[in-house]
Amino acid sequence: MTIRLRTAFFIVVGLLVLWFLYVERAILTPFILAAVFAYIFNPLVNFFSHKIKLPRTISVIIIYLLIVSIAVAIWVAFSGRIVNESVELRQQAGVITATAKSQVNNLPDWIKPSVNDAIQTIENPQNFSFTSMVGFLPKAFSRILSFIIFLFAAFYFLKEGRSMFDKALNFIPADYRVETDILIRRINVVLGSYLRGQIFIVLFVSSVLFLALSILGIHFALILAVFSGIAEIVPIIGPIVATSVTVIVALLTGSSNFNLSPVQVGFIIIAIYFILRQFQDYVINPYIMGKITKLHPLIILFSVIAGEHIAGILGLILAVPTAGILRIIFEYSLDKVNNKESLGK
Repeated sequence: MTIRLRTAFFIVVGLLVLWFLYVERAILTPFILAAVFAYIFNPLVNFFSHKIKLPRTISVIIIYLLIVSIAVAIWVAFSGRIVNESVELRQQAGVITATAKSQVNNLPDWIKPSVNDAIQTIENPQNFSFTSMVGFLPKAFSRILSFIIFLFAAFYFLKEGRSMFDKALNFIPADYRVETDILIRRINVVLGSYLRGQIFIVLFVSSVLFLALSILGIHFALILAVFSGIAEIVPIIGPIVATSVTVIVALLTGSSNFNLSPVQVGFIIIAIYFILRQFQDYVINPYIMGKITKLHPLIILFSVIAGEHIAGILGLILAVPTAGILRIIFEYSLDKVNNKESLGK
């Protein structure tokens, strides 16, 4: 097979694979999440298998057991508070809807129908019935099946990820194999560091905000803190939404341990979130994240919006690392083109 024919063959195969993945994108979610999981925990598996000299299969099982143990411990420690806050939140939702109904007549005519529909949705959740049960069962089975697929895929990604990569690398033409290996290693560093950094930031933000909101006496401190931590996954937009939601809840519930007015509590919450944001930007991000993606904020914002439009929640989570990977590929390709032009001269 000549070089041109071989190149054309791989281009056609690559396009067919991309087309197939696009057509079957609905089934890719558990595999993508499994790959993300493997990126995050692969260093731990390497530690057990390389440093402690345990078989890689045993190392993966230990990681699974550790994760389950931590999850159970967190549930035992916080399940009571989560249940209490959930019940109280449902009660507060009734008060909020009652207040909204009393004030809806003061709103402009053009917005009244939308507000009434929102209130009706909150007041009349879907009742349990045989029909709803029939509709729920297939979705529940599908989610359970997706979770099982995720567990198996993550197990094999962690156990055999390196061998999978080496086998895939053998399909690359020998002339490009070394360069492809270098490029993929650079991508692995960026993607793995970003994902592990995000996990650390979510845990850090959730812990700090839970402590701060609890001291301040804000209702639903645990739920709001966890929500704010998870919102950090979505750059720019997530922290703004989390701050707004927390301030609104504080204003509506009027809770405080220091006899402060709701407005004062709102400003204090904004200050807490602002200070935490600055601490992240100037202390955590440079050392933990290390400016990994090196993307302009406008590109990050566009990536987040595009990711949500293309793949929903999964797109929001993977938008920034995907943009970072595309940047690496673009810069690498540009260097190759420039080098060829320099040699040509």
